[in-house]
Amino acid sequence: MTATHENILIGSDTSTSLASILKSLQEVEQYSFITTTRMSDMIQLSKSINPILIILSFRDNQNVINSLMAYSREFFIPVLCLTQQNQYKKLQLPNANIIFTLSYEHGIKLNNLGVNVRSIVQMTQKRKKTSEQNSSQHSLQTHKQVTDLTRYTLELDQKKAMLDKIKDRIKQLYAEVDDSTKVQLMSIVNTIKIARNDRKHWDDFKRYFENINPNFLKKLSTKFPCLTAKDLKYCCYLKMNMSNEDIRLMLGINQESVRTHKYRLKKKMVLAKEQDLRNYIQTFVN
Repeated sequence: MTATHENILIGSDTSTSLASILKSLQEVEQYSFITTTRMSDMIQLSKSINPILIILSFRDNQNVINSLMAYSREFFIPVLCLTQQNQYKKLQLPNANIIFTLSYEHGIKLNNLGVNVRSIVQMTQKRKKTSEQNSSQHSLQTHKQVTDLTRYTLELDQKKAMLDKIKDRIKQLYAEVDDSTKVQLMSIVNTIKIARNDRKHWDDFKRYFENINPNFLKKLSTKFPCLTAKDLKYCCYLKMNMSNEDIRLMLGINQESVRTHKYRLKKKMVLAKEQDLRNYIQTFVN
C-alpha cells in the first residue's frame, strides 16, 4: 500500500509564480502539493484537505491572510508568505498564528524554498506534538515560543545565505581588480565573516531555545563537559529535528563536515556505533 502524503497548499494569482514555486520544491518529495490561483478556493481547500502548510504568493498576501483568519477563529495552519519588494514591511502578522515571511528572491531565485519549507514543517509539527501533551494554557505559551524560535531560525538562515552570496560575489571580483581594491574587498569579506558568526545571534537563539527546552544545554554540558560551543549548537539543531541540510546552512559548513561533526560528537558522548545520535539528543533528559 502506498503511503499517503501530507498536503501542502500553494496559492498564487499568477500561473508563472505557481510554476516557479513547484519547480523549487521538486526535491521535497514527501509531500503532495495542491495549487490554486483563486483566494476563494484557497479558503475552501484550507478546510477540506487540512494542509500541514500553506504557501502564499499573491500580489496582496495580506488580504488572503485576513480572509483565512476571518474564516476560522481556530486557524492554526502554518503560513509561509513569499513577499515581493517591500511587501514584507506592509504585512500585519497576527501574533497568535504561525506566519512566516520569505522574500521571493531568496526562496525562488536563490533556490532556498525547499530548505525553508522542510524547516517550518519539522518545527511546527514538533510544536503540535508538544501542545497536545500540555494543558490548553500552557499550549498557547509553547505555541508562541516555538513560533518565535522557528521564525528566528529562518530569518537567521536567510541572513547567512545572503551574506554568503555577497561573499562569493566578492571573491569572483577579486581577480579582476587592482591591489588597492583587493585590500578593500578582503576587508569587506572579513566583516561579513564576523557578522555571520556574531555571538549575539547564538545568544538570541539560545534564549528562545531554552524557553522551550529548559535546562537542556545545562544538563548536556554537565554530563559532557568536553562539548564545545559548536557542539552545543549542533545538539540544539538536532533537538529541534532539523535536517542535515538545515544544519549545514546554519553552521556554514558542507555536508561532509556535518557527517564528520556527527561522528566526533558520538565519540565525545561515548555512544555505541549503532546508537543514533539524533534519537539520543531528542530523548536526552539528564
